[in-house]
Amino acid sequence: MACSFIAELSKLRKLSVESVENTNSFDDFKRYMHVLRPVETELRKLLVDVNDSNHKTLVLLCGSAGDGKSHLLSYLRNADQEHLLDSYEVYNDATESSAPQLTSIDTLSEKLAPFNDQNYTIDDGFKMILAINLGTLNNFIESEKGKNFSALKKYVEDKEIFSSYVRDNSYQTGSVFQHISFSDYQIFALSENGVETDYLEELIGKIFQDQETNPFFKAFKENSNCSLCQKCPVRHNYQFLSNSIHQKALIKKIIEVVIKDKEIVSTRDILNLLYDILVHPDFDYAKMCQVATNDTQYLSEYIRYTTPMLLYEYDDISPLVNSIRRHDILKIRQADLDVDMTRFHALENIHDIFSSATDGTPYAVLNDTTNIADLGGIKADLKKLVYRFIIRIKDLKGELPPTKQEELFDEYIQYLFYQNSGQEKKLSKLYEATKKAIMNWDGQFDSDTICIDDSNEKFWVLEQLLLKPSIYSNRPSTDSVVQRFSTTVKLRFRKDSDSNLETAEISMDYSLFEMISAMKEGYRPTVQDKNQHTDFVSFIQRVIEFGNKATRIVLIPKEQEHDYRVVFEKTDFGYEFKVV
Repeated sequence: MACSFIAELSKLRKLSVESVENTNSFDDFKRYMHVLRPVETELRKLLVDVNDSNHKTLVLLCGSAGDGKSHLLSYLRNADQEHLLDSYEVYNDATESSAPQLTSIDTLSEKLAPFNDQNYTIDDGFKMILAINLGTLNNFIESEKGKNFSALKKYVEDKEIFSSYVRDNSYQTGSVFQHISFSDYQIFALSENGVETDYLEELIGKIFQDQETNPFFKAFKENSNCSLCQKCPVRHNYQFLSNSIHQKALIKKIIEVVIKDKEIVSTRDILNLLYDILVHPDFDYAKMCQVATNDTQYLSEYIRYTTPMLLYEYDDISPLVNSIRRHDILKIRQADLDVDMTRFHALENIHDIFSSATDGTPYAVLNDTTNIADLGGIKADLKKLVYRFIIRIKDLKGELPPTKQEELFDEYIQYLFYQNSGQEKKLSKLYEATKKAIMNWDGQFDSDTICIDDSNEKFWVLEQLLLKPSIYSNRPSTDSVVQRFSTTVKLRFRKDSDSNLETAEISMDYSLFEMISAMKEGYRPTVQDKNQHTDFVSFIQRVIEFGNKATRIVLIPKEQEHDYRVVFEKTDFGYEFKVV
């Protein structure tokens, strides 16, 4: 029997008809799902400036697949009260060809003909807005056809549209070309207090809010007469995620993936994720009705079908779920959890622990519909399943104590805010930790001494290296929320000499930050670390050039019983050799 509620939820899937945008229409469902984003606000400002100028203009709306470019164009064209796109030709899909014999590059070249090198200076007032993925844009301007668009290519390069760092995208007076890039905007913002998640909260709230205008909630209510209603994990998952606390816990996990794994998570990915953690891929009404008569089978099936388990127990449901699985709370070794697990598995009656964990959630119904106490005491495999379920519920409810990893993540977020808000001076501790990691990369010696060669079997080769931070002091400072930013922190060092202006720069992602933080506590990098962080290795090699190896090097024996140093030093009389 087909479930009307699940059918409504399936509109969230990437493969659904509703996920396909058409710039010529904008139905009621898409109107309901529309959420105002900062990128829309900025595009509106740009369009107003372009319209006021009334000159020939090509507006590039850049980004990645599924980020909402097509949806935004469709909304502005069909539902916008300001009618900002009325005078534009809208080209929505730069990956399509207009004829069998043409490639997408050929079609794009035809569509953009008014803006090629021969025509772009003819100010006939023609306006076009083009939604294009960054990869497609790069392929086009580098193609044979792209040679006819050198002015467009120069604009793209001058504006550094392909850069991973945020660049100016404001209206450029007198330019035929303008752009807004979705890639400059994350799905969250930064503030002094951490992340701001208004967009994600509103988007996810659209699915779960208790309103008759919400088609998902309406389908949920209309399905309340289903014979499986009281025992249905899909309905209970929906109720579980209707809680704002659980939604915020999920949002935090999405942000973790963006920061830690450098994943590009689009709006479409998030909606697809919601379906994946509401409906198990093998959910079958008839099967659930059949197993509902057997406590053991029902409890086992039900728990596997719940949101806390769907987030972590299954491979290849989607790339986003795969990424979230890497950060499962059960993969983090914690002494408290180890003790808790041992205590749990020693219990014969798990009713009270289960009841406490599920309290305030729809999953508490299991206490009434199954004999959880006895089953948890005698079924070893089932007991392991129940334990994983309990810990993950507690995690989503925010009932577990913060881990060191969470504290470190919050610290990194704060550094991101400081840099992107122009408060570089607050990065002093990060600069200090990074300098220590540089100096100790191949061994710990004196505070201003670095190993420049550890390949010799008998000696470490050292030089003196005096490093100093070279912060980006020209960035405007703000205490407000930051909407446009990169997820890496850029640090810069120079030689500790006022006469030397040469600098070396490193883009620090979360993985590197995590290792540098560990090195601050005494961790020594392994060969695997060095293979993983090749950018940092190259950065250290550049920094080594700031040292004094041209005038003085020191050899230290690797065997601990030898307590001496060999010094080669350049003097006015040549090179001097001495043992100290």
